[in-house]
Amino acid sequence: MGNKRFFLIIIFLMLCLPMVFSQAASQYVVVADEDDTDDTAEANYYIERSGRELRFIQRLIWEAGNYVLRYEVIIEQLGRTGYAEVERVSVNTNYADVSLPVGRFRYKVEVYDLFDELAFVTPYWEFEIIRAIQPGLSSFNPRAFYLDEDEVWEIQIRGSNFSPQSVFYLVNKDNRRINPVSVEIDGNSALLVFSGSSLATGEYDVYVRNPGGLDARDGTFTITNKKLTDWNFYIGYAPIIPLYGYLFQDTLYHDEYLEAPFSGDFYPLSIAAKINFIPIKRVWGNLGVEASSSFAIFEQTRGDYITSTYLLTVHASLLYQRYFRKRTLSFNAGIGAGITSLLDLKYEYQKGMPTESINATYLSATGGLSFTVFVTRQVFINAGADFIHVFTILTSEKDSPMPGFIRPFIGAGYQY
Repeated sequence: MGNKRFFLIIIFLMLCLPMVFSQAASQYVVVADEDDTDDTAEANYYIERSGRELRFIQRLIWEAGNYVLRYEVIIEQLGRTGYAEVERVSVNTNYADVSLPVGRFRYKVEVYDLFDELAFVTPYWEFEIIRAIQPGLSSFNPRAFYLDEDEVWEIQIRGSNFSPQSVFYLVNKDNRRINPVSVEIDGNSALLVFSGSSLATGEYDVYVRNPGGLDARDGTFTITNKKLTDWNFYIGYAPIIPLYGYLFQDTLYHDEYLEAPFSGDFYPLSIAAKINFIPIKRVWGNLGVEASSSFAIFEQTRGDYITSTYLLTVHASLLYQRYFRKRTLSFNAGIGAGITSLLDLKYEYQKGMPTESINATYLSATGGLSFTVFVTRQVFINAGADFIHVFTILTSEKDSPMPGFIRPFIGAGYQY
């Protein structure tokens, strides 16, 4: 009974082996992939170096099976009269390393079971070995990209032994790659075109690899900013346009409530000044901080009295900046917070003494958009508008609601 069961198991395994290897994957082997830019891709070759001598080892891979003692790999080369066997390799792994000359080949795998009996023979798989040629780099132009000035990201390369399958990219000492979005090869010259969003500051080598793994590199190519930071100073006209609420609380004394003193549509007597610092420059835009301040004079006649005050705003904002048209135009956007103060607020009656002056300071938030047009390399005109919301503290039903207003701006400035 035991011997019969043993033979049944052996027969079962022998029947299963063909089914396992019928799913074996073919391997198209070349000396190098045509677009081998993925480090995670499994290479089908490697190079052995001995001094100046290079030896290319091709790896033939197939799907492994269970209950296999060994594999016999038969390799045939295509000649004038057809295929002829050139090499036979016996291995116990699901791959075989061979070193073959240039040409077209095919191979099949004979599968031997645990009794070293031939159990299954795979179909033939064809592959080609192509010649590896050493590329060379003689020059490239330009030698740098300037993120704060350039708008075209192209490198013209001259060298030798380029092929349509040559792979080009920039690589730094940490093996960070920047791949071009397109490569145009014309003989022994190549034009690399990069996407601005892929660029990062640093020093890089220009790298080329031909099919077969032979490569060349030349450096140094620099990606940087001509100016590491920018300082922008500007001053201009900034009138006040109320949107909602009133510009301050109207309760002057305990039980005395006066009509909202400043509820007009436009207050023209105002100036503003801004300064910003830009330490972060990228292709997609610049980031920095901005400090702004405005000073306005308010005066309004209402019935038998005149109300007057000075409005002072001081804010700090995060700033985003993006240049266009070869740095002659920029778009700016900011958001921040600060304070809004009322200074020397008083009521002057036609008959009688004016009220005592009142000073008040409130927290406020701001957001703004603007455009900058450069007249020269450093002198510019800036126009835009800031929205300001003031967080007044409401203490009674008679207090005015929280105000919000727009501060248009037009002015001139200078960039350091």
